[in-house]
Amino acid sequence: MTETQPTPYVERHPGDLLTAEDWNRMQGEIYADIRATSQQAADGVTHVATTDDASHLEGLGVGALTDEITRRVLDEVRGRTGYQQLFKVLKGDEVTVLEHGLGTAPLTDVYKLEYFPVVCREDDETIPAFATFYLHHSDEKRIRVRVTDNTGQPTMQTIDIQPKDFPELGIPFAEMLTRYQVAYTDTTSLDDLETEFWKAFFSSPNDAFDDDQYCHSPWFERCCKEQQSVRELKDKGDWNDIVFQVRPRKTLNRDLVGNNEERAQPRPANVFVQHLDNNRTAVWFEPPALFDGGDESRARDYIGADEFDSELKVMALLKV
Repeated sequence: MTETQPTPYVERHPGDLLTAEDWNRMQGEIYADIRATSQQAADGVTHVATTDDASHLEGLGVGALTDEITRRVLDEVRGRTGYQQLFKVLKGDEVTVLEHGLGTAPLTDVYKLEYFPVVCREDDETIPAFATFYLHHSDEKRIRVRVTDNTGQPTMQTIDIQPKDFPELGIPFAEMLTRYQVAYTDTTSLDDLETEFWKAFFSSPNDAFDDDQYCHSPWFERCCKEQQSVRELKDKGDWNDIVFQVRPRKTLNRDLVGNNEERAQPRPANVFVQHLDNNRTAVWFEPPALFDGGDESRARDYIGADEFDSELKVMALLKV
């Protein structure tokens, strides 16, 4: 019996370009297909132990189940179409080899990971800091924290978690858990989930970042202390408001007029890429790491000049 081949969502042939319009159409058709299949499965269920509700599977409603499956499918599609996103720590004058295994030299783009001001809550201390990765609630746009001024007197400082006069930043935490294949159930505590997430995130092919490069907010810490579960966070409407903030940035066509003190520095600066063969690409940078005044200068003071100048944190995107 001849097997019927499935009809492609968007038919393309070897060498054809996959446009943004094609990608958006494919996402829509995948979502519609998954929702229809999920609803059929739910309609056929007569008893579900966790909910006694045939419109739920594994504790998820049809809408949530569709969203979760769609995220997983699209992540798989990204992987199979030769897309990789890597978070790396480049050491001055050391070559980092990306073992991508794509079978051909990929288009390679590199973004500098900005240090940004945050308020960290750990070990019963709330402190202003500079981070590369940050977990927080989307409502925490500004946080006040007690600090000591130059005279040794306590005072309050306001930290902008979201940059002023700029679109809001942050990737839903649930999407990051899916991307890095962190398994959980509705009974998993946020505390345990965070531990497993950082473990997965800092595993190969990403690099391990120093523990002073990432933290979570006071709201996040309170939920961890209370051992709140995923289900409790969903019931309170907070689950979809937990975000992972990272700030990859690059400059295009930077005006280099003026001396180093007067001009804004390019991002990333002094970074080199070389394809070694069809499965390996080398990336490195020549120190020192350049920086602007303001937040970057304060981040350098916080991190330490030697470490800041000799390292460059980057996000590398590879695509074939």
